[in-house]
Amino acid sequence: MILRNLWRRKTRTFLTLLGIAVGVAAVLAFSAFGEGMATGFEKTFTTSEADLIVAQKDSMMLLLSNVDDTVGSDLKKMSGVDQVAGVVLGFVTLQDSPYFVVMGHDPRNFAIQHYRLLEGAPLTSKKEILLGKTTAKNYEKKIGDSFRILKTDYNVVGIYETGVSMEDGGAVITLDAAQRAFDKKKQVSYYALKLQDVRRSDEIKNKIETRWEDLTATRSGEATTQTESLQLYRSFGWFLGIFAVLVGGLGMMNTMLMSVLERTREIGVLRALGWRRRRIVFMILGESLVLGLIGGGLGIALGLGLLQLTQLVPAVETLLKGILTPAMFAQALLIAVVLGAVGGILPALRAAQLAPVEAMRAEGGAAIQMGRLTRTLARVTGNTPLRNLFRRPTRTFVTLAGIGVGIGFLVALLAVTEGFTVLFAQLGGAGQADLIAEQAGVSDASLSTIDERTAERVARHPEVKAVSKLMMGFSSAPGLAYFIIFGLDPREEYIKHFRVREGRLIADEGEIMIGRFAANALEKKVGDTITVSGTRYVLVGIYENGSSFEDGAGVISLREAQAQFGKPRQVSFLSIAVRDPTRIDQVASQLEREFPEIIVGKPTEFTERMQDMQTMYAVLNALVVLTLIVGGIVMMNVMLMSVFERTQEIGVLRALGWRRRRILWNVLGEALALSVLSSLVGIVFGVGIGYLFTLAPGFGQFLLPAYTPAMLIQIFLVALVLGAIGGLYPAWRAANLRPIEALRYE
Repeated sequence: MILRNLWRRKTRTFLTLLGIAVGVAAVLAFSAFGEGMATGFEKTFTTSEADLIVAQKDSMMLLLSNVDDTVGSDLKKMSGVDQVAGVVLGFVTLQDSPYFVVMGHDPRNFAIQHYRLLEGAPLTSKKEILLGKTTAKNYEKKIGDSFRILKTDYNVVGIYETGVSMEDGGAVITLDAAQRAFDKKKQVSYYALKLQDVRRSDEIKNKIETRWEDLTATRSGEATTQTESLQLYRSFGWFLGIFAVLVGGLGMMNTMLMSVLERTREIGVLRALGWRRRRIVFMILGESLVLGLIGGGLGIALGLGLLQLTQLVPAVETLLKGILTPAMFAQALLIAVVLGAVGGILPALRAAQLAPVEAMRAEGGAAIQMGRLTRTLARVTGNTPLRNLFRRPTRTFVTLAGIGVGIGFLVALLAVTEGFTVLFAQLGGAGQADLIAEQAGVSDASLSTIDERTAERVARHPEVKAVSKLMMGFSSAPGLAYFIIFGLDPREEYIKHFRVREGRLIADEGEIMIGRFAANALEKKVGDTITVSGTRYVLVGIYENGSSFEDGAGVISLREAQAQFGKPRQVSFLSIAVRDPTRIDQVASQLEREFPEIIVGKPTEFTERMQDMQTMYAVLNALVVLTLIVGGIVMMNVMLMSVFERTQEIGVLRALGWRRRRILWNVLGEALALSVLSSLVGIVFGVGIGYLFTLAPGFGQFLLPAYTPAMLIQIFLVALVLGAIGGLYPAWRAANLRPIEALRYE
């Protein structure tokens, strides 16, 4: 009976299944992408052949670690250490691959054995390179070809495979070449240690950390700060799919409510024939659960197909290769069952509460019970599409909630992205900078490295008034999991960017000033001492810039920051003031021509050229498409229901002389009105989610949302497109109903 009831409304059932399937597929795909990215980083930034990894202490990821290469010779002399291998790793941006991993290994060390050669020969010189099999395929390279990285040409001598997508989509060069390419003179990212007896790993680990207070030794598989950071990728994948599930669940509730409304008389007959309320509940809930399970199965199949399809894109295949686990499939089915239960419980209870006599009096299930509020809204809206919406207030409100949730998540993510843009623009220095510079070709702003000699040459440019050097890095402090440290020269103009409210600006080494947010979190006041990455500083000032990003950070001298992050004579960004403000654009172009190692732009426009922001925009565009698909399906389902239940009414209107065009615009107008109202609900919901982002422990201060008129206009446009997608087919169907057949419809 359950399947028969579902089959009676094939179009509605199909659309409901499609909505659930897309939601489940989104969860499966995003979770697989998150797991794939986290696993890729995890396996790439470790060495499976090593017993211990020695890296910079408190470094958020091995990618950001810097260790002096003189440490290697001392490690080799330690009792119990068999072999030591220094490793340099970094990301570069290549065509079609914004995050291309390059590893630097000494060809004589054991760690390079991790890369199993499929063809060719091992590395022997600085001008040679090994390519992963995915890289060789995507860039159509073979042995003997040339491969260019960071403006240097290397000769391809071998093609390897490791089984890790990020490594197979990357490359390996010699340690010396990597140190030169990533400006790590006499430095490595970490050391991989092979021990004589693995059982002594704890003993050796303690000896290393005792001797070098700024280093940490990690056993294979041991949880680290990097592990905690990578967990964000896994949770973010789940988060991205949740909104599609919520929209799908509310869409299912809408479907089941409509099913109950149109079968009111049937339910009344069943109650009169002796069916108990429990049996009615099980029937409606059973239909919902069956829809959920079938939709879940379709969603899993759709998710698997989506994962296979995305692997055709080189950048996705390398960075976001989906990794599926049994838990993910179980998760997907559980979501489908929960969707069925949640989507069906309210309609089931509503059906069970129907009194048999009243239910049998209903005509074709079209009974409408409007409360005082909805009657008032119906009168106010008059003879408009909004009036039709308020004739079914429950269905309308559930639809508004469902689509509003999807739009709300989109609003929150767009606002956070816009917030990053605003925050980065603020790094320009509130009037201190006309231009800002970053390393060219860098995959992420946190990896930007500019040689101080470049800064000195830029400062000598005839059209440059002043240059301030800025170092930025991630560290830790008691009470703050992620603590941003800015390194500045107190003599340069940029220091004035920080508005001190208590105390004074830093003037010498050993001093630190922190933002108000950090001061409150750390419970510190001027005169106290703060330990950052094992170094003690005296707190001389507390500033308030009005930016949670900066107000949750600390500022120390440039030289101390360079020492702490292992980047001597290097900076992250340049803040540039020009002599003639009317020539800012021309000066930026001149500087980029003369200094190809940097990109230069206005602080307010700079994020558009940053690779990490471009990647974020690509993710957001994918979410916009997903919102349109899921929301469009829900909207189409709702509008088809509206057309079905108003078939006789439409027949009467056609008989009274309404033309097809008028019917079409009436139904389409209802869909557009519903989408606009949903966008308003979504904006309110999104603002709430954005606020919750800022409360996230550890990194909430980095997620400051910003709401701009352009963003709100974009949301309204998305809503209108969604309404058009969802309303066009139902409107066409309504316009093509024949008056006689429509009048006969029950």
